[in-house]
Amino acid sequence: MTADGEAVLDLLDEAAAAIATAVDALDDRGLAGTKPWQYRTDLAADAAAAEVLDGAGVGVLSEESGLRNADAEVVVVLDPVDGSTNAARGVPWFATSLCAVDAVGPLAALVVNLATGERFDAVRG
Repeated sequence: MTADGEAVLDLLDEAAAAIATAVDALDDRGLAGTKPWQYRTDLAADAAAAEVLDGAGVGVLSEESGLRNADAEVVVVLDPVDGSTNAARGVPWFATSLCAVDAVGPLAALVVNLATGERFDAVRG
């Protein structure tokens, strides 16, 4: 993927939408038992984001699954669900956070409150 900020923001938006769909579909948002404090929400969200981001050929550094495709021109730093405990308990304050970086630095970023849909985004320049 080339480092076009608006195109990258569109990709981040696509990943956030996939995450929201995956999280909404969960019946059980409890602990997953894979790592301390890792919830089923985290795993479902990470898998949804991976499908979109890996498919686009960008690198990914995820809180849940680590670093993949580190040599890509654009790497997306991702917390699939920031506030997993809130999500598991039904507290409507949990978000997806994504920031795409290239050789220059931050290129585009997106934070979406998954409970309310409120969003914040930025593009370099």
